[in-house]
Amino acid sequence: MKFNTLIIILISMNMTLFAQTEDWIVKSLYDDQITVQYRFSEQVDEEGQPKMLIEDLTTTTVQADLESCINLMKDVEQHKEFTGDKISKIVKSVSDHEWIVYYYSNNPWPIKDSDNVSRLTMATDTSMTTVTFTLTAVPDEYEDKGVNRMEFYQAVYTFKDLGNDQVSIVIAGRSIPPVNVPDWLVKSAFPGTPAKSVKKMVTLLKQSGI
Repeated sequence: MKFNTLIIILISMNMTLFAQTEDWIVKSLYDDQITVQYRFSEQVDEEGQPKMLIEDLTTTTVQADLESCINLMKDVEQHKEFTGDKISKIVKSVSDHEWIVYYYSNNPWPIKDSDNVSRLTMATDTSMTTVTFTLTAVPDEYEDKGVNRMEFYQAVYTFKDLGNDQVSIVIAGRSIPPVNVPDWLVKSAFPGTPAKSVKKMVTLLKQSGI
């Protein structure tokens, strides 16, 4: 999936019109090996309360094979190693290419812990060179754990075989934080948090013996 196609998907998703939108910010980290594009938008919920929508697009290229990337994404127990969650697990297998997954995050005091229930789907293009994993929040698909649950979340992981044991990784995300924290605190996590997540994913791929 090309960059322009990803942006079209991000913009065209069914969301309430933003009251205020910041321009995209582009940063390169880790010796320019990882690029993060991100922006923040103010959205009003059904109760008239302002919410922050976070959009980010993180890209890199890794020395890997496509099968190893697929295996990592299917091994949901390992996701916590690059997402930073305390728990990541499959709670229901729908098919060979669809699962309900659960992530639990320990947040620093005084912020209440949060969790995320999502549908994970896998799709492969006809040339068998690009594989996309999509996570979409389905908050009612798993029992209430008494913490703040993510209501709006989508992450699209796209892996493309470039040949010569090179794979491009593109991660496009949209989310609204499930906890009330100051805007400045949310913004301070960018671009570092998504870049660090991808760096950890690359490390896991390298450790897999590629």
